Amino acid sequence: MHILTIGIVSISSIIPRDQFDFGTNALAQAGYRVKVAPNVVGPEVASAAERARLLEAFWLDPEIDLLLFSRGGEGAADVVPLLDWNALRARPDLPVMGFSDVTILLGAMLSHGVGHPISGPMLSYSRRLTPEAREWVRAALDEAPLPPVRLRVLRGAENGGSVSGLPMGGHVTRLHWLWKNGLLPSANGRVVFLECTAKYPPPQVRQCIEELRDGGAFDGAAAVVLCDFRHAGAERAALDAFFPEFAASLRSPVFAGFPYGHIPGILALDFRRQLDVSPDGILAFREDESAKP
Repeated sequence: MHILTIGIVSISSIIPRDQFDFGTNALAQAGYRVKVAPNVVGPEVASAAERARLLEAFWLDPEIDLLLFSRGGEGAADVVPLLDWNALRARPDLPVMGFSDVTILLGAMLSHGVGHPISGPMLSYSRRLTPEAREWVRAALDEAPLPPVRLRVLRGAENGGSVSGLPMGGHVTRLHWLWKNGLLPSANGRVVFLECTAKYPPPQVRQCIEELRDGGAFDGAAAVVLCDFRHAGAERAALDAFFPEFAASLRSPVFAGFPYGHIPGILALDFRRQLDVSPDGILAFREDESAKP
C-alpha cells in the first residue's frame, strides 16, 4: 500500500479534542497528509445519515489512500445499513482501518466484497500505543515482514498440522450484531479473532459467543483466536473458565494470546494478509503476498 494521504472519518462517537490534536500531529510528523471529515470532533454527533454520506465522500475521494477511524464507541450499527455499497465499489480496494465499534463496518465490507479492511488502532490510540504496536502498524501498511507471535494452544488441529487462512473478526458484541442482521461474513477458511471490553459482563460475552457458535458463525473456520478481554478479578476468572469449554465445543483449532483488542499493544490485522499457525502455536503472517478475498 502506497499511502500519502489519510482520511480521518467517524461513524461512531466523537473523539476528544486532545486525542484528535495529538493523533493528527503524530500523523503529520510521520510524513502523512491528513484530511479530516467535519463530524470527527463535534461538538455533537452527526446524524447517522450525515455520517454515512461523509464516509462515502471520503471513501470516493481520489486523494485519500487510507481511511482511518477517529475512534469507536457507539453508532456504526446505525450507519452501515445506510451506505451505498454500489457507489463504494468504485474504489473496491481502498484500505480502511479501525476496530471496536468499527467491527460492524469491516464485517459488512467483507460480506459485500468491497474495500480492504484492516482491524487496527484508530486515531484515539495514537498517544497510548506501544512502540512495538506502532512499528507493527507501519509494517502492516507497508506490507513489510511482520514478526511471529507465540499463541497458547487450546485445541489443536485434528490432523496435528498447521492451519492457514485470512483473518477476520473483532469485538464479539459487534460480530453478534452482524450475525443477527445477516451481515456476518462467512468464516469458512478464515482465522477468526475475538476480543471484547470489560463494559460487557461475562454472561453477556458468553451469550454472544455461544449464540454465534450455535448459529454457525464459526463453521468452517480455519481457526479461532481468543484475544484480549479487558475483564479482571472474578470476571476474568469466569471467562478463563469458559474459554476451554468453548474451545472443546468447536471442530476448528482454537488459540489464545494474540495481542489484539482495547490495549496499548494492539497489533493490526490485515484481513487480506494470509497467516499460518504452527501446531505449537507460532502465528506468522506471510511476507510474500497480500491475498485477495
